[in-house]
Amino acid sequence: MKQYLTKSDYTRWIACQRAAYYGWQGHRSKNEDDPFLNFLAEEGKTVGRIAQRLFKEATTVNALRIEEAVASTKEMLSQGDCTLFEACLTHESFVARPDILIRKGDTLYLIEVKSKLGNLRQHREGTMLINYYGDVRAAFREILYDLVFQVEVVRRAYPNLVVIPHFLLPEENSLSCEDEVWVARQVEATPAFHDDEAALKTIRAESVLKFFVADVAVEKVREVVAAEMNAMAETWRSGRRPEPKLKYGCRNCEYRLKGEGCQTDGFHQCWGKLAEPSPHLFDLHQLYQLKAQENKQALLADQKILLGETLMFDVREDELHGEHAKRQRLQLVHQRSGTEWIDPQLGEEIAGLSWPIAFVDFETTMAAIPWHPRLKPYETLPFQFSAHILHEDGKFEHREWLNTQDRVPTLSFIRELRAALADFGSVLVYTDYENRILSEAIGLLNRLHRDESGEEREWIADLLNSERIVDQHDWVYKYYFHPLMSGRTSIKVVLPAVWENNPCLHQHEYFRRYYAERGDKILDPYKTLPEAQIEGVPMVVREGCGAMKIYREMILGQGAQCTEAKEKLAALLRNYVTLDTASQWMIFEHWRQRLS
Repeated sequence: MKQYLTKSDYTRWIACQRAAYYGWQGHRSKNEDDPFLNFLAEEGKTVGRIAQRLFKEATTVNALRIEEAVASTKEMLSQGDCTLFEACLTHESFVARPDILIRKGDTLYLIEVKSKLGNLRQHREGTMLINYYGDVRAAFREILYDLVFQVEVVRRAYPNLVVIPHFLLPEENSLSCEDEVWVARQVEATPAFHDDEAALKTIRAESVLKFFVADVAVEKVREVVAAEMNAMAETWRSGRRPEPKLKYGCRNCEYRLKGEGCQTDGFHQCWGKLAEPSPHLFDLHQLYQLKAQENKQALLADQKILLGETLMFDVREDELHGEHAKRQRLQLVHQRSGTEWIDPQLGEEIAGLSWPIAFVDFETTMAAIPWHPRLKPYETLPFQFSAHILHEDGKFEHREWLNTQDRVPTLSFIRELRAALADFGSVLVYTDYENRILSEAIGLLNRLHRDESGEEREWIADLLNSERIVDQHDWVYKYYFHPLMSGRTSIKVVLPAVWENNPCLHQHEYFRRYYAERGDKILDPYKTLPEAQIEGVPMVVREGCGAMKIYREMILGQGAQCTEAKEKLAALLRNYVTLDTASQWMIFEHWRQRLS
C-alpha cells in the first residue's frame, strides 16, 4: 500500500526535520504516554462528535484503505453539493483528511475541528489568529499550520475550486446547553442530523462550538507552508536522513527518552557525546531566560551548544543575569558541591505562621464540552480536597472531601472546605493553583447559585485577602535547594530529594506508611500508591491528569454502573490527594529539622 505524508509529519518537520525522520522510521515517542496529551486527544474526540451535529445529513468516508477513501471522496464531490466527514484527498506524496468538507457549487468549505479554545470577540477584531505585528499568534501556530497543510493538499487536488478554510472551536465565553451536554456524556452516541433549517440554526446558536473563518491567516503563511511541504516530500522520497540542528528546542524533543536507560533514542542519536554530560546544560533552572552576551537576541544555550559546551558547569557566573540569576547561581554552587542549601530566612518565615496550620491541595476536572449545562468550555471544577492539619504541640489530623455525585461540585466543595478550615491559622499550598481555583469559583457560584452562595463567596474573598495562604513553592524557590532537584522545583521533585535523605521522616508515625524499598533504592512515595483492578484493568493515580481521568471514570464510567467499582475509584483518588498534602507536610518537617 502506498504511503503518504500527513499533517502530523508536517508538524514534526517544521519543529525539527530530524524528528520527522524519526517518525518515518517508527521511533518511539514519549508523547505516546503523555497524560496531558492523551487528555487533549480524548477531548478532541468529544468535540468531533459534537461538531458533526451542526450539519445536515452528511456522509462519513470511513473506508480503511486510503485508495478506497480517495475514490469514495472523488465520487461524492463529482456529484455536486455534499457534506463529507473525514474526506480523503491526495496529491502526489500528500494526504489530507479534513474533519468536515462541504461542497457548494464551485466552493469547498474546509472545516478543521479542534478542542482549542477560541474567542469570538478577538476573532471579530482580527486579533485571535494574528498578533499586533501581523504574525501568526504562537498559541495558534500549530493548529493553523495543520489547517494550511490540508488547504494546500485540497487546492492541489482540486485547483479549479475555491477553498475557504474554517476552524470549529469551543468558544471560551459560551455556556453549554442541556441538549449538547447530553450528547457529550454519551460516549458512543451517533450524531443526530436535522434537515429542518430552523432546528439546525437553533442548535448552532446554542452550541459552545463556533465557526472561525481562517482565510486571512492561512494566506499569510500558505506560500511558506507550500515550500516546506515540497522540501519535506523531497527528503522523504530520497530516504536521506536530515542533519541534526542542535539547539535549545531539543530539550523537549519527543524522542528524548531521558531516565529510561535508553542510549539509542533519537536525542542521543542527534547529540552523541553532547548528550552525555551530567548535570547537563538543560538541567539549569530557567535556562531559556539567559541570552548570549554578544547578541541579546540569541539564547546562551544555543551559543553553548555551538561551542560543544553542554555540561551545566560550562555556564559561567558572569553569564548569569535577569530575575532567575540568584537561583541559577546557587544551583551551580550546590550542584557542584553536592550539598543541600537552606536559607535561614526560611526559619523566620516558618516562625511567622499562625497555628494550627493546614496543608491543602485541590483536585479539579474540566472538559472542552462541559458535562453540565451553563458551564463554559474548560471551566475548572474542584471535586476533591485534602487538608492535613498540624497543631503547634505536634498533634495532627486529616480532613478531606470527595464529590461522588453526578453534579457540578463547586458549591458543595466550598462548603466542605469552609467547614474543614474553620479553626485554621495559616494555609499552606504548593503554587498559586488553589488561589486561582478559589477565585474562579466566585464567578461560577455567582452564575449558578447566586441566591444561595452569598456566604460562600464572601468567605472565599475574605480568605484570598487574608494573607493567611502561604505558597510553599515560593519558599522552595527562594530558600531551598537540593542537588537531586537539579533545576526543577515541583513537589514531585522536591519530595523524593528530602525523602531519600532524611531517615527521620521514614520513622514518623504518619509518614512511615509511604516507606518502601526496591533493591537498595528507597522508593518515591508516589510509587508506593496502590493500584486497583477495575473490570480486569489495573488503575492507579500518581499525577493530576490521572486523577482527572479516574474521577471521570467514577462519575460517568464504571463508577456510574457499579458500586464496587465506584468505591475502588474513590479510594484511588483519596490515596493520591492524601499523599499530595502529606508531601507538603514531609517537606515542611524536613525543613524544621534541618533548621533546628
